Amino acid sequence: MTETKFLTYVKKGYNYTESIIKKFVFTDFYLILVCAAVFIGWATKCAPFGLGSIILVSCIALLFADDILPLTVNLFSGVLAIYSYDFSDYVYLWPLAIPLFICLIFFMVKNRKSEFRLGKMFFPLMAVAIALLVGGIGYGDGDTHWNNFLRALPDFCMLGLAVPLIYLLYSNYLKRDDERDIPLYFSKTLMYLGLVISLQLISVISTSNIPVSEWQHTVWDIGWANRNGIATYLTFTAGMTVYLSTRYRQGWIYLLFALMQYVCLILTFSRGGIIFGTLSGIIAIIIAIIKAPNKKIFAIYLAAILLAALIVYLAARENVNEVIQALLERGTGTSGRFELYKEAWGLFKDHPFLGVGRGYVGTGTIPNEIGIYWFHSTIFQILAGMGLVGLVAYVYYYVIRFKILFMNFKNSFNLFVLAVWIGFEGYCLINTGTFIGYPYMALVIVMTLLLERTQKDFNNYVTPYNCSTAIGAKIAKAGGFRQYINIKKGKNN
Repeated sequence: MTETKFLTYVKKGYNYTESIIKKFVFTDFYLILVCAAVFIGWATKCAPFGLGSIILVSCIALLFADDILPLTVNLFSGVLAIYSYDFSDYVYLWPLAIPLFICLIFFMVKNRKSEFRLGKMFFPLMAVAIALLVGGIGYGDGDTHWNNFLRALPDFCMLGLAVPLIYLLYSNYLKRDDERDIPLYFSKTLMYLGLVISLQLISVISTSNIPVSEWQHTVWDIGWANRNGIATYLTFTAGMTVYLSTRYRQGWIYLLFALMQYVCLILTFSRGGIIFGTLSGIIAIIIAIIKAPNKKIFAIYLAAILLAALIVYLAARENVNEVIQALLERGTGTSGRFELYKEAWGLFKDHPFLGVGRGYVGTGTIPNEIGIYWFHSTIFQILAGMGLVGLVAYVYYYVIRFKILFMNFKNSFNLFVLAVWIGFEGYCLINTGTFIGYPYMALVIVMTLLLERTQKDFNNYVTPYNCSTAIGAKIAKAGGFRQYINIKKGKNN
C-alpha cells in the first residue's frame, strides 16, 4: 500500500469517526456516560477509574468534536470524582494531564477561528485579577507581604487566571449558531451533575448510621465538599432542572428531578444554603409557571407532584418530622460571622486602598484548608482583602455581568439564570462561593458567556428526548415533532 493510499484511508477513518463522535457528544447518553463514570469512581474510591474515565472521554471529545459545549460536563464533573481531602490519593495521576493537554492543543488548533474574541467579560475579569494580585501591597513588612502573597498564589491562579482562561476558551470555541438550542443542552448537563451530587449525599447519609436527631451536629462530607459546598452546587443544578420542565412535554420528570435536588439541598443542613436555595427554587417555579408553553398541563404536573409529596410525608411523617426538628435545633446562630465581619471592617478602615491581601491569615478561629482566611461574605472579603481597588473592580465585574443578563431579559433561559444567581449571590453574602474559582465561579462565567451568545428565546417544547442540536431547535420552532414532519412533507396540518 502506498503512503498516499494509507493517508487517504486514515483520513476517511478519522472523518467517519468524527461524524459519529460529533453527534454522540450531543446526546443524553454521552452525559450519562460521563456522570456514571464519575459516580462509580467516587463510590468505589477509585481515582484512576473516576478521573481516568473523565480524561479519556475528554481526550476523545477533544480529538473529534468541533465545539467546546460538550466538554462542559467533563469540566464540571471532575471535582465530583474527589472522594477525600488527601492529596496523595490523586497526585500520582498527574501524567494523565499530559495527553489531556496535547488533545486540548489539537482541539484548539483544529478549530481555531480567524478572529480571536475576548468577550464582554474579559476586561472585568482582568480587573478582578489585578485587584487580587495587588491586594495587600503595603500591609505588614516585606516578609509578611511575601508570605501572604505565596499563600494566596494558588488561589490567584484558580480565581484570577484559570477563570478568565476558561472564559476565553468558551468565547472562542463555542460554535456560533442561533438555531442551536444551547440552553437546553447546558441545562441537561447541570441536571445530570445535580443527580450525581444528590446520589453522593444520599449515599453518605444512608451509610452513616447517624440518628436523624443528630444530623444537626453532623457536617456531611462527600470528599470534594461539605454541606455548604454541596448546597451551593445544588442551587445551580436544581434551578436549571426546573428550566427543563418547561422544555419537554414530559415536564413532570424534570420537576421530580428538581424536587430531589432541592430535598437534598435541605438535607445538607446548610442554613444559608437552605434559605437562599429555597428562595431560588420558589422564584424558578414561579418563572416556570409563567414560561411553560402549556400552563394548564404544567399546573397539573405541579399539583400532582405536590400531592405525591404530601402522600410521602404522611407515609413517613415521623422521619420527616425528625428532620424538621433537627433543622429547627440547628437554630439561627451566626457561627462567628459577626465577629469576622467586624474584623474585616476594621482591616478595611486601617488599609482602605488595597486591603490586607488574600493571603491574610487573621486571628480568628474559622479554619481553612487552603491557606485563605474566609470572612464568609462577598462584600467583606472584598473590602478586607482588596480595599477600594477591589471594590471598584468587582462593581465593574457585576455591572457588566448583569448587563449581559438583562440584555435579553424576557428570554426563558435568562430568567432561570437570574433565579439561580439570586440563590448563589444571596448565599455568598454569608458564605465563600464568590471566591472559589472552581467549580463555582468558573460555572458562573460559563453561564454568562452562554447568555452573551444566546440571543434567541428557546421557550417551546422539544418533543424527541435527544434534541440539543439545530434539528431540535427547528422542531421546537415548528411546535413539535409531528408538526415538523408535516412541514417537511409540505403539509399544513
